[in-house]
Amino acid sequence: MRKIVYILISVSVFLSVFSCNKTEVQEDGYGYLYAHVDKDFDEDLVFKSDPGEDLVFSLTVYNSLGQEQGHVDDYRTLAQSPMVLSAGNFDYTAVASSGSDGAAAFDEPFYSGQAVFRVAKDEVSNIDITCSLANVKVTAVFSDDIRENFSSYRLTVSNGLGELVFDSEDGTIGKEGYFSVTGTLKWTLSLVNTDGQVYEELTDTYTDVKAKQHYNLSFSLGTEDEFGGGALSVILDDSMEEKEYDLVLDFGDNTVPQMNADFDSSEPVYVTAGDAAERNITLSSEDGFESIRLTYGSADALTKTAGETYELVGAGTDVIAALAADGISVASVSEGAGTVNMNLTNYVRNLAVGDYSINIFMVDVNHVFTEASVKFSVQSAVDVEAVSANPWARFVTVEAKWFPAAQPEGLSFQYRKQSDAAWTDFAGKVTVNGLSRTYSAEIRGLEPETEYVLRAVTAEDKETKSLSFTTEAEGTVPNMNFDSWYQDGSVWYPNLDADNFYWDTANGGTKTLSIYPTTPAEPENVYGGANAAKLESKEAMLVGLAAGNIYTGKFIKAVMSFTDPGAELDWGVPFTSRPLALTGYFKYSPVTVNKGDHNSMSGKTDIGQIQIMLTDWDAPFRVSTASGKFVDPNTDQGIIAYGTLDLNGTSSYEQFKIELDYRDLTRIPKYIVIVAAASKYGDYFTGGVGSTLYLDEFEFVYDPDQLD
Repeated sequence: MRKIVYILISVSVFLSVFSCNKTEVQEDGYGYLYAHVDKDFDEDLVFKSDPGEDLVFSLTVYNSLGQEQGHVDDYRTLAQSPMVLSAGNFDYTAVASSGSDGAAAFDEPFYSGQAVFRVAKDEVSNIDITCSLANVKVTAVFSDDIRENFSSYRLTVSNGLGELVFDSEDGTIGKEGYFSVTGTLKWTLSLVNTDGQVYEELTDTYTDVKAKQHYNLSFSLGTEDEFGGGALSVILDDSMEEKEYDLVLDFGDNTVPQMNADFDSSEPVYVTAGDAAERNITLSSEDGFESIRLTYGSADALTKTAGETYELVGAGTDVIAALAADGISVASVSEGAGTVNMNLTNYVRNLAVGDYSINIFMVDVNHVFTEASVKFSVQSAVDVEAVSANPWARFVTVEAKWFPAAQPEGLSFQYRKQSDAAWTDFAGKVTVNGLSRTYSAEIRGLEPETEYVLRAVTAEDKETKSLSFTTEAEGTVPNMNFDSWYQDGSVWYPNLDADNFYWDTANGGTKTLSIYPTTPAEPENVYGGANAAKLESKEAMLVGLAAGNIYTGKFIKAVMSFTDPGAELDWGVPFTSRPLALTGYFKYSPVTVNKGDHNSMSGKTDIGQIQIMLTDWDAPFRVSTASGKFVDPNTDQGIIAYGTLDLNGTSSYEQFKIELDYRDLTRIPKYIVIVAAASKYGDYFTGGVGSTLYLDEFEFVYDPDQLD
């Protein structure tokens, strides 16, 4: 019975009373993190492996920007020493893992899992992290007939980043191999019989290899009657399908086809892109060729059956022409011919940067086979190259790749304005990923709407290929200082005029009741500039409460009904920039909630609220309070970034800053929603009549240095 192993890490957040300097505590307070582990062995699974009881799980907590907020090597220590985390309406990600995600290792499984959670003040949050095998398991089994007929048998397995050797001579056959997930696994089987005869290697490649899969490679021998009693074939049972290779081991013939090259082909051949050095290979067979199959292409995607395979014995002119078009010069081979010459000069010269393989499968007229391969690793003429740039208004995140086998010294970047001649050396932190041979950085201090040129550099190599990008605009919404207001009859609108309409309020829906919850502020309640916004929750017939509010968008219509009264309004105005935060000033005088009881608020002090969201909706969101249709910031897939702030009472104006939590760092917004209310639950007609919120001087933050 195949079983899956889930390691359940339950993470609980709780609050404890402690003393500290008030200036050290954020407005939302602190929470504490602890964890315990449960193991569930009852689920079905795709691999045959159980984790040991002695697994130790580390726990790391990151904020929404990927910055580490806390780490313990053993989650169990949190029971005695809880992790301190700032509480607030933003996401953390907890990552639990056991072991190390190395390229390849024996008996070292890597289990990992993660979960997103929030720390709420004065509340207890519980989450579970399911940890499962995050790499690929490989085992090797050899039958009695192989052990009896061969003195040595060795299985080499590689994922492209590392390899493990299951060897009959060093006791590794019974070990469990674990590989990081690269999407492929290649195995190579080497055999030496009891007479000391070395046979050509068998090899194959698996694609679509995923985490949690177990490849149990079980080899045995089978007799091929058509070749006589001395001919044996290798049978592989990989627990998914049985494969019987037509690659015959003939114990009566010691001659096998050969491949020779006028260059060293025993290891990958490292060449610079465009290298035109002469390169030839010669295929030979003492008994003469029956078949020569040629397959070539990218080493990452190439398998024995992937792409086009060309048969050279008896090849027609179309095959020879197709090979010549790719730079491989070879003539058609007659059956029984003993020598074949192949020129690879133009093929290698035309290769782009990357890894490539040429596989040649040869069979002689006595059905004796061999397989040979030549690998080319084409390097750039430079050590490094910038591969991507994600520009914002005042900074850019960049990534580069290095090409040499060994990591160069002094990995960094240089940049300049397109209009400048001199380069600026990047002096910040560079993050290196050894597995992908890439490195990245965040370059700050840029100017908006400006074209820049970037290049990757090393300590030795400065003249590399450059990459251009243009920083984004520092977009704004008109009248964010709330200085402009106009009246249509008795209704106030927070805009310059009807032709410049970006902000709206509930006034359009309550004008029939002569109630106007949102108006310009009194002169003594203006923080700066000519005006400010005054949001006051007022009593209203039918619904009970008309909350003072303001939002980017437009009021559509009032729904006058005794059973389901409410309003419809469109949230969002066009906006394509990506600010990091919204700042401004507020003054709030809440009263006791005396209308409605949503979220059990009746009798409690009212709460004000400001929200901001960037979206790539195709149109503004149509809110309907009558039918209960609201934006859900937690589940709406169109929201790219979100931030919110609950407001408590103040005696005077205070500054606020709402940082945006970006859920995707590449999507560009189409709309922006900024909404504020004197009663947070006014959409549900819950609040205190008389709660009053003043707002002034809103502004976006684009410079990350202003957030540090």
